Amino acid sequence: MNVFESQAQAQNVDKDRRQYILSFVSYISGTVILLYGLPHLMSGNVALASLLLGTSLTFLLTVAYYHRTGDIDLACKIEAVLVVGFVLALIYHGGHENTALYWIFPFPVILFGLLGVRNALIGNTLVLLAIAVMLFTPDWIHAEYRPEETTRFFASLVIMVIAAGINDFFRERSHHKMSALQLSREQQANTDPLTRLPNRRFIDASLEPRLNQTPDEFLPLGVVMCDIDHFKQLNDQFGHQAGDDVLKEVARLFRKTLRRQDVACRTGGEEFLIFLPRTELTDVHIVAEKVRAKLANTVFPIRGTPHRVTASFGTAVCHSSGELSATVEYADEQLYNAKKAGRNRVV
Repeated sequence: MNVFESQAQAQNVDKDRRQYILSFVSYISGTVILLYGLPHLMSGNVALASLLLGTSLTFLLTVAYYHRTGDIDLACKIEAVLVVGFVLALIYHGGHENTALYWIFPFPVILFGLLGVRNALIGNTLVLLAIAVMLFTPDWIHAEYRPEETTRFFASLVIMVIAAGINDFFRERSHHKMSALQLSREQQANTDPLTRLPNRRFIDASLEPRLNQTPDEFLPLGVVMCDIDHFKQLNDQFGHQAGDDVLKEVARLFRKTLRRQDVACRTGGEEFLIFLPRTELTDVHIVAEKVRAKLANTVFPIRGTPHRVTASFGTAVCHSSGELSATVEYADEQLYNAKKAGRNRVV
């Protein structure tokens, strides 16, 4: 669960960053381009006015699409294509008195913001190749740039792309390291140090909030309360180290026996809670019985002497995200009934 939460948190941060860049390009850049396009429309420069006004309009339509659908990935891809198209069209046309090259420098940074390091490197490389062809085969374009102007501009643009790529690469790397550090701290706080199973804090801090947020992933949620039989006697007879060794072996048995989607937690000295997502009561009994039988048939070498350990199990099923606490309490009552009925059984 913690892995999912950490990934979700990182994705939310990245989504916010891309949303701000998308809004900046659409609203700020779109408005600036619009303000430059209107005078050209009034002066009769239809080609340049159409390029500027059309770009401004498509920027605004893209951000409107995002606000309507919430699809940040597609909106950023559309915006990136529009930026590239605008850059190449502006270089081809030349802009007002061949000043187009002054407006090109922001585009590498914008692509990195919209697409991420890998996709932006590919996109920027392709755009650089297209620009090189346009600038160094001047007969192919409408604009007329001076040779010394094009060479210096292109060299500066390459440096800009490299610098922006290095900056975003290490920004992403730093972000991933911080996310991994946060995940490690959360795992340590939510993990029982002896058995390496999730602890009570995991249930309160991770499982229950996740159940409330996405109940369809869990419900019906099988709940199994497990308690090792006569554990105090084992501790008194063989010592606490032997008891700790048994707990670790029981945890290892849980990991081997339970299904991949199931979660076993240590909630007390010899008490465990097992959660079985999307499992009805009949199957909860089957899983619990499988664990009980496996444990009862396992030989624990304690101080060189073979020893068998059994456990009692109480079962219940949670059908609503608001019923988890009540379901755990009922499973605990069932556990008491299992012990009262003679232990080493599933109720």
